[in-house]
Amino acid sequence: MNYDVVVVGGGIGGLTTAIRSAELGKKVAIIEKEELGGECLNRACIPSKTLIDAVKLVYKTSKSNWINGKVEINYDKLGLFKNEIIKNVKDSFTSVLSKYHIDVIKGQASITREGEIEVNGNTLTTDMTVIATGSEPLSLADFPLNGRNVVDPWTAMNLPSLPNDIIIVGGGVAGVELATLFRAMNKDVTIIELMPRLLPVPGIDIEVANEVKKRLEEKGVKIYLNTKSKILKSEDKVIFTAQTPSSTEEVKGDLAVITIGRKPVVNGIDLKAIKVETDQRGYIKVDSRARTSNPKVYAVGDVAGAPLSATKAWRQGVVAGDNIGGKNNEMPKYIPSSIFADLEIGVVGQTAEELKKAGVEAREIKVFMKEIPRAWTLNEPEGFLKVYVDSTGKILGANMVGEGATEVINTLALAMELSLKLSDLYRVQFSHPTISEVITEISQRGIYGEIY
Repeated sequence: MNYDVVVVGGGIGGLTTAIRSAELGKKVAIIEKEELGGECLNRACIPSKTLIDAVKLVYKTSKSNWINGKVEINYDKLGLFKNEIIKNVKDSFTSVLSKYHIDVIKGQASITREGEIEVNGNTLTTDMTVIATGSEPLSLADFPLNGRNVVDPWTAMNLPSLPNDIIIVGGGVAGVELATLFRAMNKDVTIIELMPRLLPVPGIDIEVANEVKKRLEEKGVKIYLNTKSKILKSEDKVIFTAQTPSSTEEVKGDLAVITIGRKPVVNGIDLKAIKVETDQRGYIKVDSRARTSNPKVYAVGDVAGAPLSATKAWRQGVVAGDNIGGKNNEMPKYIPSSIFADLEIGVVGQTAEELKKAGVEAREIKVFMKEIPRAWTLNEPEGFLKVYVDSTGKILGANMVGEGATEVINTLALAMELSLKLSDLYRVQFSHPTISEVITEISQRGIYGEIY
């Protein structure tokens, strides 16, 4: 059967590519070997945020002294609720696929020639091929996954029950979110991070990382930084050796969750045969329009390299679909990131340290959340927003930690993408009382300094 577009991989990037291409009149098929929605919908973004939001409700209740009684999580019922959310989101996507007459084919795709895709013993021909096959966890020599008590993050989040002592290897985004979730469920949690700071991720300010570390430790999470580790045994307990700058310790747990190391999934796709170039790590090289080195092949999502995020995958899919459909579009300059820790984190652009290394002069403006009335009404006055601006007031980057950070950061990403200055934001009125008023405070102080 012949198609205008065949998308290999039905994750978020693949879905948005297929839908946008079909909206623009293309005949489209998606090939997915497992479940539509990929990692994000089935095992990562949607289930993790469902679980984290649930346990945050319990935390908020526990610190509200005007609420009587004890609130506990029924993990079985929470699991059913999580599955219901996944189904609802998936049904919404399925409805859209049906609306645009997109064929969904379940099976393992094989590509050995340009324009031809084998699946389930049949050959599909296509004018354009989109590779959206994602990435998967690496089983590293020092942390071999066994699917039982040494697992990847998404397996851990979907276990029917959790043991008491959990060790998380890696203090990045997944490590911090999982630590938030597990500790809120009264599990004993340890994070082991190789780098000398938590959240050693491009774009995340060191002060934000330290604020998150403080909050996690206050909740009882034990954090090892600047620590080289490896698994010694995993027959019953998981036993690590942890080498800190000052000592070597033995760390034991019932479950180890390995949040480091991923690789692109290109099984069954002969990239050389279809003249698609990759980088040294095997990720497909793409330009700002999601095109590969072969003009007949696009790549979106994790398989197309960093950042490995659903945010990027979603937008890259739209961009690919636009260009395939004849509408010129490019990836945004600024892609915000959101981390759903106990205190939310939102980041976009560069940090002060990164700007300094690049030789860019920037001024930092900071507002504490305790200065925002809405933060008090929500009983969450901790955290702050920092922005970095050049001499003209143009915003170069922003970091926020606190209630609503994952929403506020989108407004700042909008301002940066449109090259707005603080003077432009100062003209905008945000409703009161809302968390977004922190942007008003930032623009006001950036222009006039403290005025009260």
